[in-house]
Amino acid sequence: MLALWLQASLQSHNFVVAEYWHNMMPIIKKYYLPNTDSYVFEDKHQIKGFISIIDDKYIGALFVMPKFQNMKIGSKLLNYAKKLYPELSLKVFLKNEDAVRFYKKNDFKIIGEQEDESTGEKELLMSWSLGCKSGYNKTHPGDS
Repeated sequence: MLALWLQASLQSHNFVVAEYWHNMMPIIKKYYLPNTDSYVFEDKHQIKGFISIIDDKYIGALFVMPKFQNMKIGSKLLNYAKKLYPELSLKVFLKNEDAVRFYKKNDFKIIGEQEDESTGEKELLMSWSLGCKSGYNKTHPGDS
């Protein structure tokens, strides 16, 4: 999972210096991965992607091995998480346009914008909740 994280991070975040991601590896290995609920997509004895959830609601990572992207693996991982957790939120770099499109397509809404302290890059705060596609929970039949 760590190798997949590094490879996918370098590719999808090429606007952040590579040294940053290499420096993060020990932290991800020692503190991050052991303290998340992680689910992997494995096919033919090879991990092709994973999603990690923190505190039952925050997507800390959703990565697919670059050569297996655009094969619905990310969607399958996200849909699996949506079955387990009624609310999910995440942060995504504004410059990671593919990821922003992916989350919007999967009913995540932008709820804020801030600067990532570590990189100085702008990031979007996005959220999803069960039964809420428009930012409004239907409470009665016929509500729109």
